[in-house]
Amino acid sequence: MRNPEYAPFPTDEYLARYHKAQKLMEEQGIDALVLTSEENGTYFSGLETIEWSAERPIGVILPRDKNKGPIMSFAGLLGDIATASSWIEDLCPWGPWGGLTNAPANGVEAIARSVRKLGLEKATLGVELGHAQKMLLTHAAYGELVSSLPEAKFVDAADLLWDLRKIKSAREIEALRKVCAATTRAFEVGFAALREGMTEKELAGIMFAQMALETSELPSFMMIRSGASKYGMVNVRPFTKTLNRGDLVIVDAGARYKSYCSDFMRMACIGEPTDEQRRMFEANLEAQKAGVAAIRPGATTGQIFDACYQVLAKHGLAQHFTTTGVGHSVGLFFHEPPRINKGGDIPVEANMVLTVEPIWYDRPDHQIGNFAIEDMVLVTETGHEILSLYPKDLHIVPVH
Repeated sequence: MRNPEYAPFPTDEYLARYHKAQKLMEEQGIDALVLTSEENGTYFSGLETIEWSAERPIGVILPRDKNKGPIMSFAGLLGDIATASSWIEDLCPWGPWGGLTNAPANGVEAIARSVRKLGLEKATLGVELGHAQKMLLTHAAYGELVSSLPEAKFVDAADLLWDLRKIKSAREIEALRKVCAATTRAFEVGFAALREGMTEKELAGIMFAQMALETSELPSFMMIRSGASKYGMVNVRPFTKTLNRGDLVIVDAGARYKSYCSDFMRMACIGEPTDEQRRMFEANLEAQKAGVAAIRPGATTGQIFDACYQVLAKHGLAQHFTTTGVGHSVGLFFHEPPRINKGGDIPVEANMVLTVEPIWYDRPDHQIGNFAIEDMVLVTETGHEILSLYPKDLHIVPVH
């Protein structure tokens, strides 16, 4: 096997992932995986490109048969990148680039040709159809792929893919530690720069810049909500809104390293909080810590939810609390299954990386605040380890 110079991980990491996938394919009666999304394609191939798109689709075809190797198809202009960053040796470039002869005309034809080369034109092919999965193929292109392989059976491989990705390897955990450290440093620098009168976007710029300095990669995301006009918003981008005296500032941020994301939240207040803001913040923090404390192998996602909910109920704040969930997994995307929901029965396993984030605001007019603290937590063999190390106390910004 090739050990490419610029792969994010050594080849044995990708082989281990592939071999686990082959076992699951055997159990589920799938003959090959046909993957086109950036997350799954990167997970199995290591390909380092910004070209993941529906316009010029990339295909990673992973046969179950141990006597057959994987094939990766891509627009021909990516050939040098493929050999420099991916361990996959059997390559199917397509299109007119680089003087290719007898090459497939487009990405769909290249994927179909790769399937036929593996002798799988009548096989059961697992594709990214189900929960929280996506294909980087247009509807029309997927229809063309199905039509070009009329005797193949296309089935959903979402459960198989999440079964693989929810349990992290030692190298994945190392990458997640690094990305959490980068985000922690961004909070240190960003919150130190917080001042009355700056805008949300200015704060975001400071933190994004620090994340990039720490990882040398494009950061993942930034969410900021501050003041009564934004307390009721969820997953909102930073605005040009000014940070004013009395505003609670909720920052949800994530860096990126080797394509792995971080995701955790901290809170600040411009000036001293009111007594009611302080009471609600402390209740939220207690609930969040209770949820983290419940994480251990053998617990269920529902038990983590209940630990958060019971604290808020004790404080008489249950009516404010959303019952849609208090966390999720993190990996190549910052929101991944499993979700930590009310009644959830998914067992917690060692080497999962989960978040705990009970989020709520005063109802119905959300004038007091939005309250949200979030950690990234590694599940260990005996309990858990918090990876997001910036302090969780409410950061007070002095005003004059």
